[in-house]
Amino acid sequence: MYKDMTLLNVLDRILYESQRQGRISFYMTNFGEEATHIGSAAALNPKDLVYGQYREAGVLMYRGFKLNEFIDQCFGNARASCKGIQMP
Repeated sequence: MYKDMTLLNVLDRILYESQRQGRISFYMTNFGEEATHIGSAAALNPKDLVYGQYREAGVLMYRGFKLNEFIDQCFGNARASCKGIQMP
């Protein structure tokens, strides 16, 4: 769990800076909430459904969402599951 929390913190810093530089349009950080998200995901049954929102990247990462998929989603490129459609 510590590895996931640390990775989430690093990812947050990179994506937050990308948002501040105008490279991505929308990103909400998880600073200070890493343990809550990773810990709650760890307590769930693997068959339990989770619906990740903009501040729950840790839950998605813990459940197997790959970093490249998450970054594609943030950048809104053609490889993302949203096919480039982003929030305004």
